[in-house]
Amino acid sequence: MRWIGVQISEAAPQRVRRGSLISDSGSPSLIPMSDAPHTTMPQTLVVVHRPKSSKLDEYKEWLSSSGMAESRFPGFLSREVIEPISEGQDFYTLVVRFDSSQSLGQWLQSSSWHELHSRVETLIDSADRFSTDPHYLTPFWYQFDPQTTKVPTWKIWLSTVVALYPSIFLISLLLQFVTAPFAPTLLLSNLLGVACVSWIAGPIVRRAAKSWMTARPDQTKTTVLGTVAVVLTLLLFLAIFWPIPVGG
Repeated sequence: MRWIGVQISEAAPQRVRRGSLISDSGSPSLIPMSDAPHTTMPQTLVVVHRPKSSKLDEYKEWLSSSGMAESRFPGFLSREVIEPISEGQDFYTLVVRFDSSQSLGQWLQSSSWHELHSRVETLIDSADRFSTDPHYLTPFWYQFDPQTTKVPTWKIWLSTVVALYPSIFLISLLLQFVTAPFAPTLLLSNLLGVACVSWIAGPIVRRAAKSWMTARPDQTKTTVLGTVAVVLTLLLFLAIFWPIPVGG
């Protein structure tokens, strides 16, 4: 069965629904939770985790505690956990539903979610996130594992410049010795520049600026200090590259 771009197996999932936890054996145990207003536009969030083999027991404990926390949050509808199977599926898939985009956003902005996110980062090798609401997906090369709140466009722009500027400068430095017409040289430059940002410079900037990129609106200090650091980094690049002759 394919769900929001993720291949989901038919393995027996663990389901958490309003007011109860149903285990694989089917025996329910009560989970108290707040009543959430029902809307006609529920939103689904799918998260794929590949836990570290050495942290598998801790990851399973995290699954249990995160399910309890989600089930108590206003607007929660259900959660399914599809476990790995022996036929080659080596990841856990979490399918979480909230009654509206607003409820989902409030959960992803909550202190409970941020605490859970910090914990799981140390337990997994990789993660992907998919959603029926594109508001919670991040464009271009900027995607966290797992993704946090939506990254403002101006931060994506500024961080992309930090990754792109040194990449393009170094590529231009190398291509000045290429004796070819302008059009193919420009195409080659673009191909190399995008590849460098996608696989080299981009991931480096993403890791270095992660806390700044994902800062919540109330984390003004992080946003201000991070912005200053990014601007100073660009000025440092400019000071380094300024005396280097290119062309001519």
